[in-house]
Amino acid sequence: MSTISLLNSIIGPVMRGPSSSHSAAPYFLGKTIQQLAVCEGDKIVGVEVAFDPDGSFAQVYTNQGSDEGFAAGLIGEKINSPTYRQALPNLLKGQPFPLKINIRKLEVADHPNRVEIAVAVEDREGTRRQDCFKGLSIGGGMFKVDGLNDHEINVSGSDYVLLVECGNNVVPEQLLSGEKVQAHIRQSPDRNAQLIEIKSPYPFSHEVPFIQEILDQSTRVRTCAPVQFPVRDEVSLFASSADLIEQAGINGNLADLALSLEAKRLGLSRSEARQAFADRLDMMMEAVHSGLALTKDSSSMKFLEPGAKRVAAADPVEVIGSPFLQGAISASLAVMDANANRGVVVAAPTAGSSGIVPGTLYSLQQQGIDRERIIDALQVTALIGAVFAEHGSFAAETGGCSVETGASAAMMSAGLVHLFGGSAQQAFNAASLCLMNTLGLVCDPVGGEVEIPCHARNIAGISHAQSAAVASLSGFDAVLPFDEMVVSTQKVGEQMHSDLRCTARGGCAATPTACSLCG
Repeated sequence: MSTISLLNSIIGPVMRGPSSSHSAAPYFLGKTIQQLAVCEGDKIVGVEVAFDPDGSFAQVYTNQGSDEGFAAGLIGEKINSPTYRQALPNLLKGQPFPLKINIRKLEVADHPNRVEIAVAVEDREGTRRQDCFKGLSIGGGMFKVDGLNDHEINVSGSDYVLLVECGNNVVPEQLLSGEKVQAHIRQSPDRNAQLIEIKSPYPFSHEVPFIQEILDQSTRVRTCAPVQFPVRDEVSLFASSADLIEQAGINGNLADLALSLEAKRLGLSRSEARQAFADRLDMMMEAVHSGLALTKDSSSMKFLEPGAKRVAAADPVEVIGSPFLQGAISASLAVMDANANRGVVVAAPTAGSSGIVPGTLYSLQQQGIDRERIIDALQVTALIGAVFAEHGSFAAETGGCSVETGASAAMMSAGLVHLFGGSAQQAFNAASLCLMNTLGLVCDPVGGEVEIPCHARNIAGISHAQSAAVASLSGFDAVLPFDEMVVSTQKVGEQMHSDLRCTARGGCAATPTACSLCG
């Protein structure tokens, strides 16, 4: 996954809904497919979204807002639009086109988060066609559209894309070249049709000779813009913690290194990248305030009442409590309350773990820590998450909760170590301790809702991050390298029964009380 970006994939995306895999990725899939389905003069006249009965979407798509995400994306709603949640009821009523969600056996069911989307399109002459897309949610809001009709494609939302259908026209291989442009010929299985997939980190110009020559031979041209920051450098940047520790020793520290690598990845100046991190911090703080403003009457949570303000207002617990810990727990609950109510949050690295990082940073801010130092900590937090993503997935459907709240706690613990003067080695050491202590943590949302035990797991993540940071700063050695713990976390997740990986069929979700709550 060489295109991992700290802002796109780790402290992002900016999203609505309780699950990055099941809320954010469906939105991005819908938005991407909507662009690819319509050529000039076309309009969508109907959509079918299909899930496999044995996959995770089939189990939780209504509880976790997958249907809302697909709907909003398919009509091009913006994340922060006040009418975002109105897209689904409108489409179910056929406005501006009908949407059907079906659970049936899929032709390809190689991933728990696999989806097929059939789009009926009418051109300006009134002729109708149906395009069949295949896609999947990879975890942490990352996604891929990998099938269009009979062709394999590879669209992940980080490039400008042209899909050029050429019919039986043979496009010479020598045309498929150009500065900062990738182009691939995709043959249909019967080899009677060609699709040219062209990707670039920059908007296309028809003045580029080879692109215009291909377009002249086309029967249909589809276009798609990135749905997040475009990735402009695809060199692998985050594969080894040892390499990053060495680079930090040469070039300054982990925060500076994170900023430089993300600026390189996105083709930004350091000041532009720094501002993007600052903007993400502000969005996180807005999510805290949004959650703190919720009341019993304004909340639509199924099992819990908003609890953040109550925790913040409670008398400090003597001996074992602290203002920092209490504030962090309160703020983390506020973010989780906001995302359970379909508010705008920042996946960090997922929606199900989105309270840990902002909760900790909010409490640090309340304790008077300088804003610039907090942004530095956020950059380090993201860098550690990128190493995790290089070795595995943030999808609880494949790895359990250890790849969500476990990963988030590991990220934040490293940020805390950096903030309080620890070395790069100590930061990764703290992150490794967190993964040790969350190894094998199952994902078992009661009723498929991201409330129980997800809110509690975010509270635990706050404590994991704090205790691991204190231990590492105090000289405790994790011994096991972070990279090795990431790989082990993924392997243990794969060994779990599917009932323990975000299907609401095991663990907390199967207790008698949980079953009675779900009726």
